[in-house]
Amino acid sequence: MFSTLADSPVRPEVLEALAGTWEHLARPGTWWTGAQRLAIAKTARAARAHRPLPDVELPKAAREAVAMIAATPSRVTALWVSGITEAIGEAPYVEIIGIVSRVVAIDTLTRLLGAELEPLLEPEAGQPTREMADPRPEHVRTFVPVGRVFVPTFTLSLVPDERATNDRLGDALYMTDPDMENPDLTRGTLHRTDIELVAATVSYENECFY
Repeated sequence: MFSTLADSPVRPEVLEALAGTWEHLARPGTWWTGAQRLAIAKTARAARAHRPLPDVELPKAAREAVAMIAATPSRVTALWVSGITEAIGEAPYVEIIGIVSRVVAIDTLTRLLGAELEPLLEPEAGQPTREMADPRPEHVRTFVPVGRVFVPTFTLSLVPDERATNDRLGDALYMTDPDMENPDLTRGTLHRTDIELVAATVSYENECFY
């Protein structure tokens, strides 16, 4: 259960997706262990709140990447990404993008609902899978290589588990791929036009350049 929103008016499927995302965060990922993934989350929270970064066991370049993506993503450039990926690798960087984006999204939702931030879980033991997709030979409107999938979450497609996790959360918070084909979709009290207005406004305010 996602405890801090248990008594909120949030739809059950959204609460289920939030809980699943939080559990996934504590597990070993593709390149980072469960403990490292939680360290990434803690660093993202501190950077987003403009607090001193916690003393966690992450490479210096990884900590820099987390802080930049969490607090000032509009400052990310191809040159900066090149320096980070040279230090930690492209797939580890992509996994950081996935973790940070989900933590920021969920924390923002929680704050907007007037609730306390959800406590992080204890890390699960185990080793990262190191399972990544075969990259396209060319970059496609991204600063990192991508897999063969060419849909809106393709930036994470080099690390399939991160892309799948983001898609599951997006399905609950926004809409599924089949829903995209329905111009009269209604979720809760929102019509498709309301959903798209909110999405466009949030993207604009966050300087989303997709």
